Parts: sequence; structure tokens; C-alpha cells
Amino acid sequence: MNNVGEVIMWLGLITVGISSVCYLVLCFREENVLARYAARLSFFGFAASVTVASVFLMHFILNHEFLYGYVAQYSSRDLSMEYLISSFWAGQEGSFLLWVLIGAWLGILVMFKARDAEPQVMLIYNLNNIFLMILLIKQSPFRMLPIAPPDGQGLNMLLQDPWMVIHPPVVFLGYAAYTIPFAFSVAALWRRNYDGWIRPALPWTVFAFVSLGAGIIIGGYWSYKVLGWGGYWGWDPVENASLLPWLAGMALMHGMVLQQTRKKLRKTNFVLAALSFLLVIYCTFLTRSGILADFSVHSFVDLGITGWLVIFMSAFIAISLGFFIARAREIPVSKKGEGMSYFSREFGLIAAILILCLSTVLVGLGTSAPLITRVLEKASKVSTEFYTNTNLPIALIMLLLLSFVPLLVWGKNSFARLAPKLIWALIGVVVAGGITLLNGYPDMGAPLLSLGVLLLALLAGGATGINLFLAIKLIRKRITISGAAIAHLGVGLMFLGIVSSSAYDRSERVLLPQGDFKSALGYDFKFKGPEFSKEGKGVKLHIPLDVKSAKSQFIAQPDIFSERGRDGQIKRFSHPDIRRGLIADLYISPADFIPGEKHGHSENHLNLEKGKKAQLHDYEFTFTDFDVSGAMGKKDAHEMSVGTKIEVSYKGAEPVTVKPTLMVGQLKSPSSRVKLPGPQEAYLTLESVQAAAKTVVLVYEGPESAAEEKPEEEVPSVIAEVSIKPGMTVLWLGAFLILLGGCIAIPRRWKT
Repeated sequence: MNNVGEVIMWLGLITVGISSVCYLVLCFREENVLARYAARLSFFGFAASVTVASVFLMHFILNHEFLYGYVAQYSSRDLSMEYLISSFWAGQEGSFLLWVLIGAWLGILVMFKARDAEPQVMLIYNLNNIFLMILLIKQSPFRMLPIAPPDGQGLNMLLQDPWMVIHPPVVFLGYAAYTIPFAFSVAALWRRNYDGWIRPALPWTVFAFVSLGAGIIIGGYWSYKVLGWGGYWGWDPVENASLLPWLAGMALMHGMVLQQTRKKLRKTNFVLAALSFLLVIYCTFLTRSGILADFSVHSFVDLGITGWLVIFMSAFIAISLGFFIARAREIPVSKKGEGMSYFSREFGLIAAILILCLSTVLVGLGTSAPLITRVLEKASKVSTEFYTNTNLPIALIMLLLLSFVPLLVWGKNSFARLAPKLIWALIGVVVAGGITLLNGYPDMGAPLLSLGVLLLALLAGGATGINLFLAIKLIRKRITISGAAIAHLGVGLMFLGIVSSSAYDRSERVLLPQGDFKSALGYDFKFKGPEFSKEGKGVKLHIPLDVKSAKSQFIAQPDIFSERGRDGQIKRFSHPDIRRGLIADLYISPADFIPGEKHGHSENHLNLEKGKKAQLHDYEFTFTDFDVSGAMGKKDAHEMSVGTKIEVSYKGAEPVTVKPTLMVGQLKSPSSRVKLPGPQEAYLTLESVQAAAKTVVLVYEGPESAAEEKPEEEVPSVIAEVSIKPGMTVLWLGAFLILLGGCIAIPRRWKT
């Protein structure tokens, strides 16, 4: 024991262990009053222990106690209060402590809501806490350094954002909450109460769906707002780690509604409850074991807890399978006389559950690709196209179901009764289709994909129309019964936003020398000049841009932050400036800053973007690709070179490929100068390479060059990625309505 923090952690493990033993006794002797009091009191002791431990860790962070390795690694003296607080969960050890803390507080509520099933529910719930406490003791946030450094390494600059202050707690709230329906389901199998567990567990399932969904959406918004790449979901394996249990939990939520109402899917719901919880552990294993370290910018390094995570997962798989196999023959199934119409709400819910499970499997396979391929051959990951191509058909079926299933009643339905109400879905289809085609047929690079995106827009319009009608109708009747309609309306709007922002996103890269106006996407941009400021342990380059259009004028403030990473390398992060609009966002992201780009210089300088053509004298130049063959196999960095492939056409003749190169550590070298085709003596030299911007600067030397030299002026320039992103407001509104619908449903489910 090195310090009071580790003593408290051990005390927490001991108390939750005592609570578990007492609950195990109660599972066989429910009348044992002493065991019940001991179980509850020791759980309170566990909750108090992890709360005190958390208070201590926060105290050490706020008071810069850098003798503790975790504090020194994730905080520093220059951080503001909100980022000092978020340093608590910036690393693996702190995030596990946060997970346990939230689980302990939720456990107190579960303890009093479980009623007769309390011993079994709390025993299973405690096993999760025991494993997490073992991980925390194995990799403690209270480990001390031999000598305290004068300052800490600080918080990753990308995490210094208000959304990242709340994102991890919300995600771990969802993770902790998904333990609860799992505990109720295992307790139900134990007690042979195959239907009674649904009523107390359903509100917790909806709560877990809302909290984890909120975490996912906050993460997507942070990615859009902070990272500068212009997207909100990149199908990164760590992003998918939160999505997988959420999809399984969504399927569980619909299955529980069907069981509560129609006494169907009993076995399915036991499987889904286990799957949603096991995916939380499995995805924790993927993100914390270091397996994804080479495939995700969000992944943690392996801290030596991989084996414990495997044991953790294996134990709960064994518990789930053991109870399910033991009780499978006893679980009631629907009687033969209780046939189900294919045109009914029951069938619609079952179809929705199936496609949600299929999406979970496909996304899970893609996310697990580094693990699967590591076993078979060299580890690799799937492309984003895999996720798009496999989930597009699933999204189409989901939206089709949402366009009419909410109108169906339990049991058999009459199409004649349903048809008049489908007019709202038809209106939605017409409106969405009209708006889509007015902006042009979606061009996604492949005919089938383009057709799929068009169908996605049409069906999203239908789902939006029918659920808007239902939401208004139910809100007028009683708002507490409108949760599902509002959430489904949000799904329709979200997919409309996804189609708009994906298919109709326009982007242009522009070089902005200081003082010059350049046009892009209907806007004029003028780079006013760089401004530098010291921020934390790095330097922020402010890039003020005068932006003008026919309707507005403003100053955009994107920036580039540079700091030296823990590996000693300089790291740069670009932060965009976003001008939000009801129809579309203007997204301005700095791709690169060039301190002394030559401007107003020789006409014989060419600044070429990849894939672009340029005319100069009798030549046409096309920059086709970078050439890194000169760097392959070189042991000495000074021998390395980087070059380009330039197609050159002389007076319209067949183009010839030349490869000017630039030696590392040298401005120019004999090998960087290549002869151009044609009868005259003309040469091309590679002067500089901007890999991030995919641009190169070339110098022409020929008979015409001497007469056309102009005075040179060194001015800074910035390369900016300018994008018009339509539909983003609709997308965020849809995401908000999904969560709002869930929040409305929780009190209703809690009461019933």
C-alpha cells in the first residue's frame, strides 16, 4: 500500500465483495434479515469508498499533486478549471474509476427498485463492480512517482473542448446503465420469472439507450466542431465501440416492449440483454487492449490489463450461457393458436429487431477486423466503404418500416383503414424527393450507390412525414405517450441530414496569400495575416479571414495549434471556423500554413494541386501523384528523397511523365532538375512539397524565363479547405429528437 488512495480502493473491493457474499446467501435464504442488512450496508460502504477515492483523485488534480503519476500525465498547472476536472477521466485509470463511481451510485437506486429480485440482481450487478475494481487496483490512478515533476504533461489539446468535458461521463453513464437490464435478465432466469423482469428493467434500458446515445451524438458533434476534417462520423473502430452496444440495446428495447405487450420474444430478449452488456465489455477490451492502437486515433495503449478484460468477458459469457441453457426448455413460447399477421405492429417490431441485430453484426465484424486479421495474417482494418455499403440497405429497410409500422395496431390490420393516413408518408416522400432532385441527382461515384442515396432520401421523407403526423396527434392527446413518435421523427430527420451533408457537400481547397482576395464556393476570402499566441504548452496560430458574399460579410477565425507531443514530435491540430445556417453550414478548415510562400514572384513558378492542370509557355503540366520510391530502402535520412510525377505535354503532343525530386535536407540538388520534352533546352525543378495540401511548387527554366522575372516578395499564405455542408441543422435536430423521445418515454415506463 503506497498511499491512502490505494487503501481506499482496496476497501472498496472488500466491501463490494462482502456485499456479494451476503447477497449470495440471500439467494438461497431470503428470510435472513441480517444478511440483507449486511449486503446493503456493505454496498453503501462500496459506494462511499469509490466516492471518497474519486474525491481524493480530483483533489490531487486540482491541487497539482504531481507526485501521483496519473495527475502528472494528464494535467498541468496551465489548465483552466473545467479541463482540470476533465483530466479526471482523460486516461484509462481515471475513466475506469468514473465508470465504477457511476455504477455505484446507480446501484443504490437498483437496490431499492429490484424488490423481490434484489439478491439475484445485486449479486450479478456486483460482479461487474468487482471486476472493475480489480482492474483499478491492477492499474491504479494513485500510483506515485519517485520524484514529483514541477509540472504535468497536460491534457491533449483536442480534449480541451467543453463537449469533451461532458462526453466521457455521459458515455460511461450509458455503459454502467446497460449492466442493469443484464442483471435483471440473469436474475429472471435464476428465479424462473420469465416475464416479471421486463417491467422493472425496461425504464433502465431506455435510460441506457438515451445516455449512451447522447454520448455518441456529443462525440459526433465534437468531431465535426473540433477536428477540422469536416465530418461527424468516420466509422473509426473506437467510435463503433460505443455504437455496437447502443444498436443491440435499441433492439432489446423494442423486444422488451413486444414482450410486455404481447408476451413474445422471451428467449430473444434474454439473448439481447446479454449481448448489449457483453458488447460493452468486448468493446472495452478492443479499445483498452492496444489492439486498435495502429488503426484508431482514439485508441488507448495496452496498460497490461488485457488478460483481466478477457477473464472479465469470459466470466459473463459463461454466466449468461449457463443460465440460458439451463432454463431454455422452461421458457414459455407463443402457442400455436397465437399466430401473427405479417401486416401487424408485432411483425414490424420483429423486423426492426432483426435489422438492428444485422447492423450490429456487420459493424461488429468491421470493428473487429484488426483482431480477426491479426489471428489469420497481418492485422488490418476495413475501409469506410464497407460500413456504408453494408448499412445502406439496412437503413432503407428501417426507414421503410418507420413509414407505416407506427400506424399499425396490435393484431391484424386493415389496409383500407390504414391507407388514408399514409398520405402523410406520401407527402414526406414528395417533399424530400423534390428538394433532393432540385439540388441534382446524387452523384456518389457509383450508379447503385447513387440510387441507394436517392431512395434513402425518399424513405427518410416518408418516415419524417408519418411520424410528424403521429407526434402532433399524440402530443395533443397526452405528451407522455408521444415518446416513440418523437424518436422516430428524429430518425427520419437525422437520415435526411445525413443524405444532405454527404451527397451535396461541396468542398474546395484554396491558397490564400496574405492580403489577396481569392474566391471559393461563392465567397471571397482575404487572409489578413497570422497572429500567434501562447496557449498552454503550445502555440496557437490564429488565421483571421475576411469573408464576403452577396448576402453577408464577417471575419472567420480558424486556427492551428502546435505542441510538442510526449514522444518529442511536434503535433499540429487544425480547428475550423463554422458559420451555421438553417439550410447549410459554411465550414472553413485550415489545411496548412506557409510562412514565406513566394507571391508576385516569377511567372515561371508553378503552384500545382494534385490532379490539376496548368499552362506555361508551350507546355501543359499535370501533377498526377507523389513519388516516394526514392525513400524506399534508404537507411540514411540524408539520402532520402521525395518527388512527384508530372505529366508534361509540349504544344499538345502526347504527354510525357517526368519525376523531379527533392532531396531531404537540401533545397535543390542535381537530381531534382529534369529536362522537359521538346526541341528547346527547358528544365523543371521541384522547389517544395506541401503533402498535407497535396500541392507542389515547381520552377520552369527555359529560353523565355529570363525575360519574365519579376521582383519577389515573401508573404505568408494559408491553405484552407472551404466546404458548404447542407442539412447539418436538420441532422442535429433529428439526433436531439431521438434523445428527447427517449427521455419522454422513461417516466411513463417507470410508472407502469
